[in-house]
Amino acid sequence: MQYDVLTSGYVSLDRIIRVKTPLKTGFTSLIENSDNAKINYGGCPVNIAFLLARMGNKALPLIRVGEDEEETGLMAFLAGGGVCTESIEVVKGETTSNCYLIADTENNHITIFYPGAMDKKYAVPMPDGFFENARMGVLTVGSYEDNLEFFRKCKKHKVPLVFGMKCDLEAFPKDFFKEVLKESHIIFCNEAERGEIEDALNLKSITELFGTGKTEIIITTLGKKGCIFYHKARGGMDTGSVAAAEFGKVVDTTGSGDAFMAGFIHGYLQHKSIRECCCMGSVMASFIIEKVGCLTNAPSKQAFIERYKQFMRQESIGNSNKNRLQ
Repeated sequence: MQYDVLTSGYVSLDRIIRVKTPLKTGFTSLIENSDNAKINYGGCPVNIAFLLARMGNKALPLIRVGEDEEETGLMAFLAGGGVCTESIEVVKGETTSNCYLIADTENNHITIFYPGAMDKKYAVPMPDGFFENARMGVLTVGSYEDNLEFFRKCKKHKVPLVFGMKCDLEAFPKDFFKEVLKESHIIFCNEAERGEIEDALNLKSITELFGTGKTEIIITTLGKKGCIFYHKARGGMDTGSVAAAEFGKVVDTTGSGDAFMAGFIHGYLQHKSIRECCCMGSVMASFIIEKVGCLTNAPSKQAFIERYKQFMRQESIGNSNKNRLQ
């Protein structure tokens, strides 16, 4: 079978806990949200694969889960969203990765993560068959062992690599990090991560990657300011910016970066322009931030298309007004 996108990285069963008082050592904080035990499915490879599958793409996450996969409902959730699940390995005697996100009224956060089945000790070779006809491979943060295996298999089978940048030296030791950057066709990063890349490779500008490796597209996300894109084009470089899509109240930005990547990649697979891909990324993220949980508000394909068309009309009007002022 030909897969449109392979994804790799940590799975995460998120439990979100909000406390009424500032977090302080030695003091008991009362939990204020009654749904604190609710499982929110997440983790970069799950988020990206699920959203791409909702858009009709064949997305395959190369992940491991524990024997609790039926109890947690993760496999049923993924299959229900159209995600290809034949690559998912069940680790006997282990549980699926768990994450507890604790936030107080002063916006302080504590994240506690148990890798479970995604622990490096369970890393095994990934079957070549999944990579042989894949159109794209998305590398996010996982254990170094899993990251290296996914990277090598993409390289072996000439699968174009997409890198969702993460500042994690344990997952991406310096030499490996440099190699990943030079082999990646598309790189997504925020402003801080962009600085990490420039420092690691001693670059004056991240766009110098266009002359040192396989990089063709670099996207820097700017939160509520939108994003900037750089595209290696014939005879030079195409660059521009896209505003953040705003349609409703911002409730929770967790998973918005993964959603942006999914929207962008969906557009890229449809051979859209880089600007259109960024607009699709912005629109996909706009759904996710409207509710708590990375996939709680994952849109249907029709809902996505309708909002995308609305956003493109807004963008067209905005650009027209800018031109009048120039």
